[in-house]
Amino acid sequence: MHRWIHISLLLAMPALADAQVFSSKGRFSVEFDRGCTPMTVNITEHDPYGTVTRQYYYFEGASITNSQTHTYQNEGVYQIVQLIGADGIGDKSDTLYVESVESQKPQIEIKKCNALEISVTSTDTFYDSLRVYFTSNDSTTLRTNETGEFIFSTSGNQTIGIKGFFDNADEICSSYFEEIVPLPSLQAPNILSASIKETCKDQFSLYMEIDQVDTLTNYRINLDQGSPINVYDGFLNTTSLVFADISFQKQAYCLNVEVYDPCNASSDSSPNYCSESTDLSLSPFETLYSTYDSSGIYINLDEVNIGTFQIYRRIDGEEFELDSEQTGSFTDNIGSNGRKYFYKIDYVDSCNQVLYVAETNPPLVEANSEGTNTYRVTFTPAVNSINEASTNEVQSGNSFSQTTSPITDSEFSIQLDAKDGSPRQFITATSTYESGLTLKSNAVTVRYELVIYVPTAFTPNGDGLNDTLELFGLPTEIATTNIYTRWGKLIYSSDQPIPGWDGTYNGTLADEGTYLYEIIFETADGEKRMQKGTFALIKK
Repeated sequence: MHRWIHISLLLAMPALADAQVFSSKGRFSVEFDRGCTPMTVNITEHDPYGTVTRQYYYFEGASITNSQTHTYQNEGVYQIVQLIGADGIGDKSDTLYVESVESQKPQIEIKKCNALEISVTSTDTFYDSLRVYFTSNDSTTLRTNETGEFIFSTSGNQTIGIKGFFDNADEICSSYFEEIVPLPSLQAPNILSASIKETCKDQFSLYMEIDQVDTLTNYRINLDQGSPINVYDGFLNTTSLVFADISFQKQAYCLNVEVYDPCNASSDSSPNYCSESTDLSLSPFETLYSTYDSSGIYINLDEVNIGTFQIYRRIDGEEFELDSEQTGSFTDNIGSNGRKYFYKIDYVDSCNQVLYVAETNPPLVEANSEGTNTYRVTFTPAVNSINEASTNEVQSGNSFSQTTSPITDSEFSIQLDAKDGSPRQFITATSTYESGLTLKSNAVTVRYELVIYVPTAFTPNGDGLNDTLELFGLPTEIATTNIYTRWGKLIYSSDQPIPGWDGTYNGTLADEGTYLYEIIFETADGEKRMQKGTFALIKK
C-alpha cells in the first residue's frame, strides 16, 4: 500500500512517451487510439513512397482531406482511412481505428480515519490512471487498486478533485469533485433497536436501527452469544440495517457496532445491546425486474438463503414450464436474445411452502417487414415490481451506430438507416426508470437491403464525361460485374469494380442500346449478394 501524508509537492504526471499506435499496414500512426471527447489525433506518416499525395477519411461519410490532424467532437469508434496517390501500389489504402469517449467520473473508494486523515483507493478500470487532488498543492497519482492517505490541516468541508488519464493521450478528460468532511475522531453509533427473527426453520435475519451513519466510515457489526462473531464489515448508507442468514442460537445475545480506522489499524466500539429474537415474514419480490443482457436474461431478486425461487419460463405463445431453482438474482442463459420470454416465479421457503408468486418479463419487441427497409414494430412493456414511470425508446442499428426514437404507442413503423450498418441490423427497445435503471429488450435481427447505384445511362465517347459505367456504394472491393446484351450474351465480366466498363466489346465500341448488368458482391459481413438491372449505352 502506498502512503502519502502532507504532500507538499505537486506530483507531475509521467511525461508522454514516444509510443505510437500504428495502422494495419504500418504506413501511418497516431500517438494514442483512445481519449476523451473532443479528441484530436495527429498522424505521423511512415510509408516509403516519398512525395506522393496522401489523403485521409477520418470517419465514414467524411470528405477526403490532406490534413494530418483531426478533432473528433462526438464520442464513437472511428475508422481513419489513408489513400496513397501513387501507381504501382497493389493496395493504396490503409486503416486505423480510434475511439473517442465521453469523460466518466473515476471510481475511487474513500475511507475516513482518525485525526482528519483519509484513505483513497482507486477502484477505476475505465482510465489507465487517475490523479487525486487533496489541495491545490497536494496530489497523488493512482492506478487501479493503489491507495493513498492524506491528513488535512483543518476540519470542515474539503473538496477532493479527481481526474482520469489515458496513457499518452491529451489531458482533456473532465475533472470531478468529491465533498468530504474529515473527522477529528471516529465515533461508533449507538444501537437504538435490534431483533433477530426466524424467517423459516433454523434460519435467522438480523434487523438493526442505529442513531447515525457516515457513508465513508468502515463499520463492523459483531454478535456475541458467548463468543463474538463478525456479522458485517464494510460501508453503511442507512441507519436501518438488515443482515440475512446469520449464525445464531435461540438464546440471549448481545450486539455492538465497531468503527474501524484503516490508516492506523485501530477501532472504537459502541456499548453492547442485548435482546431476544422474534419471527418475521417478508416478501422477496420487492425489487423484482428482468432485462436482456449479453449473456441472456438477467432477473433481479432479493437474495434468500432460507428458501428457493422456482423459475417457470415460457416463450411467447407457449405454456409455462419449470426452468430452474435459484436463491437470488441470476442470468437465464437462453441462447438466443431474439425471442420473447416470460417468467412466473414461486418463492418456496425451507419449510417447502409456496409463500409468494410473481410474474415478470423484460420490455419486448417484435418486428415484421412492411417493405424495403421498413418494419412494423410491436412493443410489449416490462412487467416488474418497480413502482416508477418508465421512458421507453426503440433502437435500430448495430453496436457502432444506432438510431433511437421514443416509443409512444404499442405499434409503430421504423425506417432503417444505411449509416447504422448493412446488411444486418438489430431492433431493440429500452425502458429507463426515474431511479436511472434501464431495462433492455430482446434483439430482433433485420436486414438493411443494400442497393448499389448504377447509372441509368453512360456515353463512352471519350469526352471525359460519363465515359465508363461506374458502380457506387459497394460495401467492399470484392465484386464481379457482368454485362449482357438484351438477348443474354455476356460481353463483359470483371472482378475489378474500378474503373468500370468502358463500353467496348472485343476492342470495339459496343452498339448503342439497352444492356443488362449483374453485380455479385460481398458485404462487410462476408455475405455474398447479387443485384441486377438495366442501363443504356448512348453514342453522341
